Amino acid sequence: MAISYTGQVTVTPQQLPDVITEILFENKTIKESLVSFETGIKAGTLFTENTNTVTMQAWSVNPTGSESGTIGLLDTYVTPVKCEYIDKFSNEDLRSARFNRSMKPGAWNIVSDEFGQVVLNGGVAATIAADTESKFWNGATSATKTAVAALTAGTGNTAVGAAEKTLVAAMPTTLFDSVITRAIYNSTAVGGRIKVAGTTITSTNIGDEYAKLYAAIPAATLSAAAEKPYIYAPRSHKQLINIFNISQTYRDKFSVDMIGDKYFYLGVEIKFVPLAENVILAALPSNIKWCTDLESDFNMLIIDKYPAPRKDYFYDVVFTIFAHVVNQKFNALYVG
Repeated sequence: MAISYTGQVTVTPQQLPDVITEILFENKTIKESLVSFETGIKAGTLFTENTNTVTMQAWSVNPTGSESGTIGLLDTYVTPVKCEYIDKFSNEDLRSARFNRSMKPGAWNIVSDEFGQVVLNGGVAATIAADTESKFWNGATSATKTAVAALTAGTGNTAVGAAEKTLVAAMPTTLFDSVITRAIYNSTAVGGRIKVAGTTITSTNIGDEYAKLYAAIPAATLSAAAEKPYIYAPRSHKQLINIFNISQTYRDKFSVDMIGDKYFYLGVEIKFVPLAENVILAALPSNIKWCTDLESDFNMLIIDKYPAPRKDYFYDVVFTIFAHVVNQKFNALYVG
């Protein structure tokens, strides 16, 4: 695809030193390790979940016949999807633009270091990172959409609810199922996720709606010793929480550290991610898996020239990705 260059392309004596980019969001899921990363996965990998029950009984010399308890094992076969972002461009489109200042003299030399560093490594790479994070949290394959649409809506935790069916149907169609889709569609795994019925969240009712989610979080999750759970919420909720707090005399529901940009609901930290509106997930970070070959693949933007006699270039990013959710019975999913 040719480079789209709109506006003043003739170089003027004065120009701003920076190229303004439209990317405002960085991939915080990766940067801040908001979930668990499972790397080194090229193809099929087994995730085995272990659930057990035990029974205390009186001591006996001969306990034969009184054995009690269950040992539960669940295997899930995960194969990350191999994805690619690739596009072609011609540096000739830049010859009469601001980028010619970083081109070496000579008709053959039309490579702009500024374009490569600022536009490709800065702008395009950031756009890819943001798009990948968005799809990790919100999206479903066409096959999963069809399968979910064919299900009969139910109210139990092992069933897909009517609001969840609507949510999956409205999700962007992607090459792999997102975290929320996995939490919904794989809800029969080891007891199913805890389903919380919601509504449209506003700055007026957000306190009440978060209370519904909080009440549904298992006590074991809130009291986990090794790690603390997060509440994963849409980015828009940051504004709703701030507006909600204005009218509160005592702000003990939502506590906000403006300097550190940290938000909490009754002590549980809220992480704002690209979720669909009116969807909130409470889970331990280790229960959400970002499966890939190498985490660094997402930042590896390859820029190269096509073989001669072609004179155009291409950028290419190749990686594998899969979203997986484990320990469903300890995760609470709110869908409005």
